[in-house]
Amino acid sequence: MATLSQLINAKAIAIGKLAVRATTAAGSGHPTSALSLAHLIATLMYHTMRWRPEQPRDPGADRLVLSEGHAVPIIYAACADLGATFCPHGQAKRMTVDDLMTLREIDSPIDGHPNPALGFPFFDAATGSLGQGLSVAGGLGCAARIDGIDKVVYCIIGDGESREGQIWEAMDFIRDQRLSNVVPLFNCNELGQSDFVSRQQDWTHLQRKAEAFGWTTVVIDGHDPEAILAAFGRRAGLAKEGQALVIIARTVKGWGVPALQGTGHHGTPVPKDQLDSVLGALDQRAKELGVAAISQEEMARGLPIAQPTASPTVPPPARPPAGFMAAVAGNTKVAKSVEEKKALSPRRAYGLALKALGAANPRIVALDGDVKNSTYAEDFAQAYPERYFEGRIAEQNMVSAGAGLAAAGKDPICQHFRSLRGACLRRDRNGDHQRTAHKAGWDSCRCHPRRRWAEPDGTGGCRIHARARPYG
Repeated sequence: MATLSQLINAKAIAIGKLAVRATTAAGSGHPTSALSLAHLIATLMYHTMRWRPEQPRDPGADRLVLSEGHAVPIIYAACADLGATFCPHGQAKRMTVDDLMTLREIDSPIDGHPNPALGFPFFDAATGSLGQGLSVAGGLGCAARIDGIDKVVYCIIGDGESREGQIWEAMDFIRDQRLSNVVPLFNCNELGQSDFVSRQQDWTHLQRKAEAFGWTTVVIDGHDPEAILAAFGRRAGLAKEGQALVIIARTVKGWGVPALQGTGHHGTPVPKDQLDSVLGALDQRAKELGVAAISQEEMARGLPIAQPTASPTVPPPARPPAGFMAAVAGNTKVAKSVEEKKALSPRRAYGLALKALGAANPRIVALDGDVKNSTYAEDFAQAYPERYFEGRIAEQNMVSAGAGLAAAGKDPICQHFRSLRGACLRRDRNGDHQRTAHKAGWDSCRCHPRRRWAEPDGTGGCRIHARARPYG
């Protein structure tokens, strides 16, 4: 009988071959990046993650965020092999290898990068605009804590991608929030698109950076199943001690195929006339590892997927929020000011409204960019601390974390100053993809106009006047 390590080796080669075939059929894609992740994906999706291929959006399931979005063919390959549910043209069906071969076709949800809006519910947000995935994972981790469920969120990050500053905003945010259920995996294959990564992005420097941010790091051979299993096995013990795990996996871009390794192969599919040779190299690697004789049936028997252990409790339905004057009456100081001055700053009104929304809707969560004492989001923070997340001065991370919270069914509202709007808009676009896929709304609001006033409207409400207004 094959050992677990042998089964993972065999499965890594099987899905690696599928990923190569799919990119060749598409005439585009990233087979070498996919091969560098073959063992990590085989271990996660066939052993470590608790999830249901027939229902990938199970709210209690562990999640996988592929920040290194271009390597997605290896995940598609696993989903085709497992028959995961996807939704071409809005119709749910179990994915097949034939579906996999429609990679990158214009009307196919098997897109070149993860995109749930196109009908691939395994993913929580559109990724591949590098640097954003770990922030999304942080938001998913926050939502799991609100829901009180033991859900683990894994996030794969490329070593070249790690130069993005938002990665380190997210590393800071996750530790600041004391989340031990988010596991970043750095895929250190040493190669970017056009050249080797810089010295500052090699595995030794990434290890030191992660440790400087307060993480426990484990460096492994990313193609050694026993090392991968041992690393994943450390998370639960560290979590009990309040520690968080980072895995730094040293991998080979183009693993198993010497002709595809080194520079010059990024984003280049194998030509059709060379496909048999490349697949043959992977078959030869299987023989060298002693797993060539393991059948698909034996792999299926030996790699049963663990099921989710719990689901979040459905929150009570939202009710209409309190009226404006009722919210004012709840704050003696504000009520006196409105009565005497017949005026109220929009930012004070915003804080009252946010708190009222929080009272009316348990799905409302607030993220703040260190402006809570200006926007009066501190009122919400004091009333609902479990639903408030301080993002500090890292607005790009804050917005992407909001996308993760929305993917988990929350309604996030982000606070920041107007001058930071441009920095966040690019992040808002990926959040919009996510919102479309998961039917969750979210808002990004600014508050702090220079001229503002309010007056009672004669009906028990209050009319606000300002030169600036929230946008979303």
